[in-house]
Amino acid sequence: MMIMKNVSLYIDLAFCLVLLPLMMLVFPVERWWGTYPLFFTSFVLWLYVTYFIYRYFIIPRLFHRDRRRIYAIVAISVSLTVTFVFSLYDITSPFYHIRQQQLETVNVPIWGIRMNQQAVWLHYIVVVIFCVAVGMLTEAYRQRLAREELEYERNKAELALYKAQINPHFLFNTLNTIYGLLITHSDKTEKALERFITLTKYMYNNANLEFISLAEEVEYIGHYIGLQELRLNEFADVRFHYEVEDAAVLVHPMLLITFVENAFKYGISSNTPCFVHIILRQHDGKLNLDVTNSVPGRMTAASRQMGLENCRRRLSLLYPGRHSLDCGLTNDGTFRVRLVIDILAR
Repeated sequence: MMIMKNVSLYIDLAFCLVLLPLMMLVFPVERWWGTYPLFFTSFVLWLYVTYFIYRYFIIPRLFHRDRRRIYAIVAISVSLTVTFVFSLYDITSPFYHIRQQQLETVNVPIWGIRMNQQAVWLHYIVVVIFCVAVGMLTEAYRQRLAREELEYERNKAELALYKAQINPHFLFNTLNTIYGLLITHSDKTEKALERFITLTKYMYNNANLEFISLAEEVEYIGHYIGLQELRLNEFADVRFHYEVEDAAVLVHPMLLITFVENAFKYGISSNTPCFVHIILRQHDGKLNLDVTNSVPGRMTAASRQMGLENCRRRLSLLYPGRHSLDCGLTNDGTFRVRLVIDILAR
């Protein structure tokens, strides 16, 4: 909006200080000042008034289909009428003949009168064409900004919906974990509750923020993995390795957790050997996440993909053209997610 205001100001200054004075020099109206100074001054003022009426009242209302367009048409009619009166000045004004007698000059021939009339209408038409051209460009730019703002709000609402889908997923999984520890009277219950409170605070404080530091996101993932490890037995092999070059670099909150959640939800078994291996690296402006998990025989291909479409859509909104995501079964029968994000590009 500030850019539009500045451009509008520059256009107004260019018209008032450059275009209109240049028109006065180019077209044959210089004799108006010496012969009819009052007419000349009034006409110039009328051209300025015409410009601002068209620029800020008529043109903006012509793009609407309600009563405002009628007001614009009425204003156009009034401006045409006033201009027509100016074009008749040499013919109808008694001051014309008085002035001619005082100067003891020869009467202006008919062709001279017509030339004056043509000059009046020519100035008016040039001003109107200039206003229409500027108004159409301004309206096109305004509509473009409106579309971009609408798209931004739509994407923002869609992202909020995706976050709302992530939070219940995490809560249900975590509550199931705590419930399992409670019914078995595990001594890990207290630690699980502490981690649960920490994770809940993170979601409450950061889920609505646009950006957080990568260090906070890594800490959140670490707490989540630690909480999941409390319910696992000796069959599970869980590894989390991360290398962060710049811990203060900004990322979108809760961006990676769904991949980690899916690995634990669909890759862990309580009675057969299983594993979840997570590697997170950030260097040279790139964020790399590699999640590999075992695939129990009971899991279907559809269940392994649950939640990933959500992530794909969110990534396409947050990092369009700046990320790559590959996920699926590998040749050795494991499920692997490879995500690369260019987090510094804008």
